[in-house]
Amino acid sequence: MSRENPFAKLDLSSLNEKTPTKPGYGMTGAAKTVVRSIEDLAENTKKLMEGEVIVDLDPRLLDVSFIADRLSDDGEEFQELKQAIKESGQTTPILVRPSSSDGQRYMVVFGHRRLKVARELGIPVKAVVKKLDDITSAIAQGQENSARLNLSFIERAYFAQNLIASGMTKDVVRSSLAIDEAMLSKMLGVVDVVPAPVIQALGASKKIGRDKWLSLRQLLLTPALLKIATGYVETAEFLKLEEEARFDNLHGYLARYKNKSAAKNPKGPRSAKEWTSIDSSLSLTMNARSKKVAIELSNAEAKPFSDWLSSRMDRLYDEYRQSKPERNGD
Repeated sequence: MSRENPFAKLDLSSLNEKTPTKPGYGMTGAAKTVVRSIEDLAENTKKLMEGEVIVDLDPRLLDVSFIADRLSDDGEEFQELKQAIKESGQTTPILVRPSSSDGQRYMVVFGHRRLKVARELGIPVKAVVKKLDDITSAIAQGQENSARLNLSFIERAYFAQNLIASGMTKDVVRSSLAIDEAMLSKMLGVVDVVPAPVIQALGASKKIGRDKWLSLRQLLLTPALLKIATGYVETAEFLKLEEEARFDNLHGYLARYKNKSAAKNPKGPRSAKEWTSIDSSLSLTMNARSKKVAIELSNAEAKPFSDWLSSRMDRLYDEYRQSKPERNGD
C-alpha cells in the first residue's frame, strides 16, 4: 500500500507543552498558569487525525503499544463498544505507526479497545497511519486517554511508571498524562510501594481515586502488612471477588489487622515522627525507643536522598558532636 508521508505536515508543538493538568487533579502555585482543559487534550489528538487518509488494516498486522496503560478489560464498557461497532461500524479510526522492525506491520498508538473489537468481530480496523517517534507516540497515547477519561488513577500511575522505565523523561510523562510534578510524585510513590502482583490483582479499580491509593500505600509501608497483602491477594477468597470490590476489601482487611495487632501487642514507650517534603517527593517516618531509632524513607526521592545522606554521614556526625555542650572534665 503506497501512501503519502503525513509527518511533514504534522504540527506537534502543542503535544510538547509542559505540565498540563486534568481537572480533578489539583495544581498549586505557578503551575496554575499552564492548566489545560480536557477539551484541549481532545483537540491535540484530533489534530493528529485531521485531513489524513483512513485505511482498513488487517488486525493481525497490528501490535500493541510499547507502553502498557491498562490493567484489566473494561468489562461492560468494552461490551457496549463492541455492540455499537457491530451495529453501526467503527466511526472513529485508531492511530498507528509503521513498525520499526517489520515493514508489513504497525504499532498501535491509541485505539487498543477498538482493535480488540475488530479482532473479536473478525473485521478490518479503520486506522490513520503516521510516522511518529517514541516520545510523540507516548504523549499522544496518554493525552488521548486523558481526553476520553477512561483510565483510572492506578492505570495512569502504571502508565507513568512504564514510560519512565522505557527511558522517557518526567517532562514527557507529565505532558502525556496532563499532570503536574506533585501529582506525578504521588503516582510514582504509589506504584513504587504497592507491589506489582497486588496492583495486578486489584486491576483497574475504576472507582478508586488518589486518596484511597495513598492510604493503601501508607499501610503497605509497614513490612508486616506488605507481606500479608501480597499473600492475601493470591487467595481464592480474594480472587473470587468482583474487581470493583477488591480494593476496599483489601484495604479494610489490612486496616483491621493493623488495629488488632496494635491492640494485642502494645509496645513500650516510643515516639513517632513524620515529615514530608514540600513537593511530596520524600517522606520520612522515625520511630524512636530508648536506644534504638528506626528511620524509613519513602516516595520517589527516597533512594537518591539516602545515597546523598550516606555519603555525608561523617561530616554530619561531626557537626552533631560539635553542637553538643562540652561535658564536664573534657
